[in-house]
Amino acid sequence: MVVPGPWHRPEPEAPPSVADIVDEAPVVLRPAVEVFANPEQTDRMLTTLSLGHPERGFPGFQGWNYERHGLDVDLWALGGQTFDDWSNDHTRAQLATYLGVEQVTVTSPAPSWIRLHVRVHDTLAESAALPELAHNDVDLQAVPIGIREDGTVWTLKILYRQILIAGASDSGKGSVLWSIIAGLGPAVKAGLVDILLADPKGGMEFGRGENRLWKRFHYTAEGILEMLEEAVKAMHERAAQLKEAKIRKFVPSVDCPLIVIIIDEYAAMSAFATREQMEQGMRLIGLLLTQGRAVGFSVIAAVQDPSKDTMPNRQYFMTRIGLHLDEEGQNDMIHGRGAKKRGAYCHEIPTTTPGVAYVGADGSTDFVRVRAFYISDDDADAIIETYAVAPEITGPTEDYSGFDPDDLGDETPVDGFGETGAAA
Repeated sequence: MVVPGPWHRPEPEAPPSVADIVDEAPVVLRPAVEVFANPEQTDRMLTTLSLGHPERGFPGFQGWNYERHGLDVDLWALGGQTFDDWSNDHTRAQLATYLGVEQVTVTSPAPSWIRLHVRVHDTLAESAALPELAHNDVDLQAVPIGIREDGTVWTLKILYRQILIAGASDSGKGSVLWSIIAGLGPAVKAGLVDILLADPKGGMEFGRGENRLWKRFHYTAEGILEMLEEAVKAMHERAAQLKEAKIRKFVPSVDCPLIVIIIDEYAAMSAFATREQMEQGMRLIGLLLTQGRAVGFSVIAAVQDPSKDTMPNRQYFMTRIGLHLDEEGQNDMIHGRGAKKRGAYCHEIPTTTPGVAYVGADGSTDFVRVRAFYISDDDADAIIETYAVAPEITGPTEDYSGFDPDDLGDETPVDGFGETGAAA
């Protein structure tokens, strides 16, 4: 066998030309691809936008990837630049105009690493339909409640978590809550989850599940406080039982279910509750947030205003979901300082896409864009019909007050076919 020498090696393929790269790009992205595929045009854009200069140098261009929303472009920041030099609204608008796209958002996966998200498609523009309801097993640490921007299923950890949902009016808080309920439905039906629901807005949103899907349901200040007090008492009792049994980690069971306490807009209570009642409620919620997670008590609260005045205990919520918010400053209120730098733009979510939100990515400080399932009134009724728990029978279902156990009747049967004879 003759082994080819180096002189037999094929000529390396010539790299594709800029024109070839642009021709292969989707039409809507061709202006942007033409800029990034040609180093001269890239430097010209950076010079025009004051992000680079022939004498001072240019950011290091690392390349790009096609994504469902358009392009992700990676660069190394020029020495002396800050993330704000790239992420401020004026620069982002200039980048979008220069590249001929609808929007550019900016994140920083690591120090000095700038990632431009060139957006030409809103992958969450269309509402996501609720999947077919089924009686399947539920992973309480990965409950499906919607879709992510990359097209995968958005799952939410409910067990061992406290969850805060913030969004302006009509931002889709109801869709998020109903999606969570739908995801928990099979576990509720199986007796592994009990839902306690407070609806201080009058009960119209969730009243349809009263005495059917909710273990407890209240919409008055007195009723909500009573429910919270009972929950705190039950939490303390369970903690003592687990300690006595030397159980280090709570696992839901039929005898000891996960208790999910849903509070839809607690601040609405201020319209009819006294100051003392509001303070008492916040104290009880604080106890549940700080002591309930380890013993199977999860709080899910939805608010319009994520400020400390409205929800002073917000730092105890481990998972935070930011829907459309009216003000840029509220972005940091729900997701913490520097949320915009890590990819959360709640104030820029269109009002036409209720249910779209930014939520923290598991195992990361970055955020992902998601959309909860759309839940219509018919869907909500179907959730209740499918997963409603059978009522407990605690006594006779008919009136036996006139029953005489000694009265055997005037006649007694003599065979099994209806013939009777005189009583002895």
